[in-house]
Amino acid sequence: MKYSRHDLPTLLAELDKGSLHPVYLIFGERYLSAQAAQDIIRRILPDEVSRQQNMRAVDGDQEDVSQTMNELRTFSLFGGRQVIRVLDCRLFHSKAMGKSIWDKALKAHNRDEQEKTARYLAQLAGLGGLEGDDDLSGLSTGQWKKLFGFAQPQDVAWTRGISLLPVDDSPTATDNAALVQTTLEKGVPEKNHLILVAESVDKRKKLFKTIDEIGVIVDLSVDSGPASAARKDQDAVIRDLVNQTFSQMGKKPGPRVLEMLLDRVGFHPVAAVREAEKLCLYCDGAAVVTSDDVNAITGQTREEALYELNDAFASRDLNKTLYLQGRLLRAGLHPLVIIAALRNLIRKLLFLRALQDRSTPAYCPGQAYPVFQKGYLVALKGAVGDSDFLKGHPFVIYKGFQQAEGFTRQELIGGLTALLLAEFKLKGSGIRESLILENFFFSMLV
Repeated sequence: MKYSRHDLPTLLAELDKGSLHPVYLIFGERYLSAQAAQDIIRRILPDEVSRQQNMRAVDGDQEDVSQTMNELRTFSLFGGRQVIRVLDCRLFHSKAMGKSIWDKALKAHNRDEQEKTARYLAQLAGLGGLEGDDDLSGLSTGQWKKLFGFAQPQDVAWTRGISLLPVDDSPTATDNAALVQTTLEKGVPEKNHLILVAESVDKRKKLFKTIDEIGVIVDLSVDSGPASAARKDQDAVIRDLVNQTFSQMGKKPGPRVLEMLLDRVGFHPVAAVREAEKLCLYCDGAAVVTSDDVNAITGQTREEALYELNDAFASRDLNKTLYLQGRLLRAGLHPLVIIAALRNLIRKLLFLRALQDRSTPAYCPGQAYPVFQKGYLVALKGAVGDSDFLKGHPFVIYKGFQQAEGFTRQELIGGLTALLLAEFKLKGSGIRESLILENFFFSMLV
């Protein structure tokens, strides 16, 4: 049984009425898929205590499929329904997943995680039907594109000598899919449910067709092409998410607010929700979010990903930081501009972290915004005087203090030293710019 993004409310309404299925496959845009999985789980396990006891989260990259199937065939220890949710499910890997797998292998290689690197490269080789003793670095541009479905990266020499055999002799994706297929066909206990979440799937696979027959498939794909139709599809998703967030927080968007957010955030669902939440908190008692509020809180244009990068770094979000770094470099931004922005940010965080260590006025970690604004911030300005880092809207200052809590003073001092070394390397070494920046981010955020 298939549902599209627009049919999701219908599916959730059916779940509310008790219409449940043994297996759910959710694929498409990552954030939407994760949210849909949560919505389904809340309806299968409406009680919070039962969710904590009877919901098992599995990382598809680390999954032992045979163990997952054993648990799916076993009754819950606590009684009642149980749910197994597999994020980043690899059962439907195809050439469409080639670029994603390569990116994971590259990140693992940069972090010197040899076992992970070998595992991801083995997965990539499996997509192209390569043998364990084949050499990825020896493939021509045309062979790479034909085998893996994406253009050959500039640097593949580092893969030379890495075995393409599965490092743990684990079953192939085909074997795992066959195991899941057999388990579902034989049947599982009535109160057990499997939720598979993936970014993309090969619809030709037998397992996909089986799930369509006995379970539910939810397609949350969003057109990502450059055409106007794709842009409309993306804008509709962001509008729905922003409106939903405003509604949940008791706010309404004023004139042009949605259009401004669409222009400034672009198609980044997580960022759109976060910006909407920040706007609602910023407005405090006001019922309507205005364009002035957007100007005060949200970056000027989507090209200002440099500010998003700073925010991701300060929030210790490594994945988003690396993504935004790549986006900025691909857009042609000089890496020394990124270095300069990070230097200013770390200096600000160091200043705020030092203030938090003062005994007077005493800073209370995790304090609510009204307490910070009307109590601590007033006392602080009276004690230390006027500072550039304490200028601006109180909510912006409040967010800076929250981010500073995530670092120690020693980490930030060491960060300035590491940043200086990165700058020297950018100016005087032959190392690829992206690797220098990535090394800095890993040293600070891992």
